[in-house]
Amino acid sequence: MYSCQQVLVSKNPDIIAILTFLFEQSHKLTNMGIYYGRQLYFKSHKTHGKFDAGKSL
Repeated sequence: MYSCQQVLVSKNPDIIAILTFLFEQSHKLTNMGIYYGRQLYFKSHKTHGKFDAGKSL
């Protein structure tokens, strides 16, 4: 079982803006990876493992 510890960020608007930007960008990258995997599966009925992307270079 996992647990987490809450860390409260100070109310500094600069830090909150930077963290918001970083979280949004990481979420977009995750969505792009999921989209790419689905398109690959639907077009060629293949799946990619985590090390397959390096093999195609």
